[in-house]
Amino acid sequence: SMERETKALRDDVNSLKRENKALKWSLNRLASKVQEGWKYPVAILPDEYWQSKGYEDEAIDGLHVGFLEELKTAVSELEHGVCDSITVGHANCDDKDLVPHWNALFRSFEHINPYSGVVL
Repeated sequence: SMERETKALRDDVNSLKRENKALKWSLNRLASKVQEGWKYPVAILPDEYWQSKGYEDEAIDGLHVGFLEELKTAVSELEHGVCDSITVGHANCDDKDLVPHWNALFRSFEHINPYSGVVL
């Protein structure tokens, strides 16, 4: 009957959802192990460098926490195929020394998982 077929289809969907959840969990575990040995491809300049260019400590902290850390996370997740979204804070400076960091992010776009739903 139609009710039996509908129930069977719902059971199949629920089974696939559980399997999908388990696979995502496994993928994230594997990716985290791979990411442990990963190195960000751009040198992070020391605070003294930014101070010598006239940046205040608060701006330097914002640069590290709100921009560079988020950028590193995005690059890593993209390169490891586990990126759901990209969030990068405002750098609060328009400095040519940040160009290599932007380039690292742009290069990592080629690693976007085509099945992830991430859209540029």
